[in-house]
Amino acid sequence: METPGELEFTQLLYGGLAFVLFLSLAIVLFILLYQRKLHAQLQKMHDQEIAYQKDLTSLIVRSQESERDRISRDLHDEIGVSLSAAKLYINQIQYETAPTEMVQLASDASGIIGNIVQDIRQIAQNLSPLILENFGFSQAIQMLLTRVQSGGIRTSCQIDFTAKIDEETELGLYRIVQEAIGNALKHANPSVIEVEIRQNNGHMILSVSDNGDGFDYQKTASGKTQSMGLSGIKARAGLLNGNLEIISSAHSGTKLSLEFPVNS
Repeated sequence: METPGELEFTQLLYGGLAFVLFLSLAIVLFILLYQRKLHAQLQKMHDQEIAYQKDLTSLIVRSQESERDRISRDLHDEIGVSLSAAKLYINQIQYETAPTEMVQLASDASGIIGNIVQDIRQIAQNLSPLILENFGFSQAIQMLLTRVQSGGIRTSCQIDFTAKIDEETELGLYRIVQEAIGNALKHANPSVIEVEIRQNNGHMILSVSDNGDGFDYQKTASGKTQSMGLSGIKARAGLLNGNLEIISSAHSGTKLSLEFPVNS
């Protein structure tokens, strides 16, 4: 027969074993639940990554189709019409006998052909901005705004940075500025467009603003579909690991700000 001391020891022993068993089961259960939760989070991240890749692929395809449509319209509406007009002037020369009329027709045809050359150059620059290679990033932005000025819009351009950025980053920034200006000209009817690019320690800050009609950005951003221009800007900002902010509302203009890291 067990003594009271032995009985107390046995109870403590069984109680300790029961506690250890309970604790072990609790730890195992916690690990299983944690692994399940972790797996669910990883699966969610994987699904989000797949969805992002699909959206990005869709954006690229739609961008390509949109660019093809734009080129087709440019060629048909501008180049095609101009070539037809030049052909009419040239054909008319053979029916003229007065030297002054012939000279005038040739001059008119030459002027149209000169405009065609400019249009083709513009289309080529939009497709592949060789201007970046020929003149450098800062000058390319300046020349982009100079073309905007020719349409009667006041522009301001301030570029001040010392960081070395690679060609891919330069192209990304150029496209963002080009798209932001294009959106403003197409939709906002501005009279002033301002571009600023500066460096703040290890970050580059791009700002494009206009005094145009503006738009309800929150409504546009939360919608199921966004404009190709806005989607393209967001995609390029993501490739630069940048923080994009767009401030706009109806009749108050638009300001686009992009901050991304660079090597000082």
